[in-house]
Amino acid sequence: MKQSLNLSLFAALLFSAGVYANGFKTVGQAKMEYLFWDVYNAKLETPSGSYQFGQHPSKLTLTYLRDFDAKDIVKATNEQWQHLKLNDMVGVYDKQLLALWPDIKKNDSLSFQTNEQGIGTFYFNDKELGQIDDNKFADNFLAIWLSADTSEPSLRKQLIGGKHD
Repeated sequence: MKQSLNLSLFAALLFSAGVYANGFKTVGQAKMEYLFWDVYNAKLETPSGSYQFGQHPSKLTLTYLRDFDAKDIVKATNEQWQHLKLNDMVGVYDKQLLALWPDIKKNDSLSFQTNEQGIGTFYFNDKELGQIDDNKFADNFLAIWLSADTSEPSLRKQLIGGKHD
């Protein structure tokens, strides 16, 4: 009996260590679809497992379901900033993003993780790419998915755990 209890406790510890190994808990997940194409699966994580806009640290991971050139992802980022009326962001980070982001192949993941100060670091398939040392960038980049004014409100709702602000 004691050995069985110890094994159960050990299994529970292993499970919880795996779930919380990076200090983050899943807030929500969603699939981005455009017309009849699957574009990516998105996952939002925070230390608490809940999210309010502008909260740090946070982690957004996109696992792509098709190939994309980095320049096309930068272009889409700028288009989303235009949609959000963040025109002062458009084109400002193009050089930095093109230097950081590789071309994407199906099943590659691109993550953006912010620290407590709101500075964000990009990861490609869990390998660090580099950071953008500007907390204005982090909130405005995450706004593409998480702002109440996003172009994809149903995706946002799923990412933030089905809750409204």
